[in-house]
Amino acid sequence: MNIFKLKDCARIIAIPAVSLLTPISLQAHHSHAEFVGEPQPIVGQLTQVTWNNPHPAMIMTFDNAGQQQTLRVQVLGNVNGMRRDGVTGDEFYPGQEVTLMAQFSERRGGLILATAAILEDGTRLALGPYTSEEGAIYGSGAATVEAADTVPSLFRVWTVLERERNYEPPMTAETRAVKAAWDPILDDSQRDCSPLGMPSAMMSPHPIEFVDQGEQLLLRLEEWNGERTIYMAEADRNSLARSRMGISVGRWEESTLVVTTTEIDYPYLDEYGIPQSPDVEVTERFTLREDGRHLDWSVSINDPANFTEPFVLSTTTWQWIPGEEIQAYECAPLEDFFDG
Repeated sequence: MNIFKLKDCARIIAIPAVSLLTPISLQAHHSHAEFVGEPQPIVGQLTQVTWNNPHPAMIMTFDNAGQQQTLRVQVLGNVNGMRRDGVTGDEFYPGQEVTLMAQFSERRGGLILATAAILEDGTRLALGPYTSEEGAIYGSGAATVEAADTVPSLFRVWTVLERERNYEPPMTAETRAVKAAWDPILDDSQRDCSPLGMPSAMMSPHPIEFVDQGEQLLLRLEEWNGERTIYMAEADRNSLARSRMGISVGRWEESTLVVTTTEIDYPYLDEYGIPQSPDVEVTERFTLREDGRHLDWSVSINDPANFTEPFVLSTTTWQWIPGEEIQAYECAPLEDFFDG
């Protein structure tokens, strides 16, 4: 379990009185830009806890300078990731006294993002991948595999080791205006468990798995229980319907699998509201390293309707951790918990 003890108790801080402008049922899946500042310790009592994907959530009451206040709590991590770090959700229950390390929303009163929890016995639990002691996206750390045990193969489960993102792609003025008007909570489609489409479905901290099916490859995505078919021969596009994952055709360039995806029926490039057109072309490059333990990926975007030039949107390095498996991604809309 990703825990450690704190010698000193967290202090109670005075927080300006706030009103609950937006219910937690409208929180976004990945968009955390509105939570600012260093995490602060907030001591209070949990009154409600839900432990589901896309993110667990809680309601907390606390004494704020003599006044009883209520906070809606979004947890940074997701169920699958925290389970890998040893945090199962059984550690939390209504009526529990707890200290949350959290950031406040600068847009919505009474809404915080919890990155860690400190229990009454001093145990600290990481509530998100970026607070993992090992420093990994998920808490598996670096893979330790002897070279003799490694037969290079693409067809494995791959766990994220490092990720980079281009947050300022070359958008047109019109595209920038659409993005600026997008609300990361009110406009986020994932709050009701609607899965992401390409290419954002690939920019996930969850593991992936390649399965060899002969003339086509199956790419399993843990997040949203997603699946992609990669045709290794030119597909008859007229017989295939547009979908949120699009139509993907692959080819080998030496040790690199190059995948071109078109016919994507999904309006957003990413989880931050950048639009994409129906004519967007997505090109991915999967390169297996000689050590057989690492897989490098990049994704390039060509969409003249929204961008002034083609560009690389994101890169990821996955690692092979023997024994790792794709877990079921069980999602429940937060409305099911907080309504009523």
